[in-house]
Amino acid sequence: MAQFVQLQSKFKDFNEAGIGVVALTYDAPEIQKSFADKNGIEYPFLSDIDATSVNALGILDQAYAPGDDAYGIPYPGIFLVNADRKIVGKIFIDGYAKRVTAESVFITAMQLLARIDHEPTAANATSL
Repeated sequence: MAQFVQLQSKFKDFNEAGIGVVALTYDAPEIQKSFADKNGIEYPFLSDIDATSVNALGILDQAYAPGDDAYGIPYPGIFLVNADRKIVGKIFIDGYAKRVTAESVFITAMQLLARIDHEPTAANATSL
């Protein structure tokens, strides 16, 4: 969960740019709260214990079967969602060993938002 700490280190930059940050994990809310409190994380966590959301979004890591301790782990990545709750971009990586850095997410979000601000509509937007 080091990536969440890294995102917190860029949280001020995201916030000042008007970009919200939300985390989604398969951990129980109590575990998430303990982790967030311990690490000073200011953005909200969503709990997806039964993997309903990661299945619906098509990001469930298929290497783990139901009943496995790691079941519910999504592929590591980020969805960029605009104010209208439309997915306007995504960055995902196969496997758990590589991660997207907070800095690269911030840069990608800024570039994408700048591009979208100049387009009448986002052709590739997906409604949540």
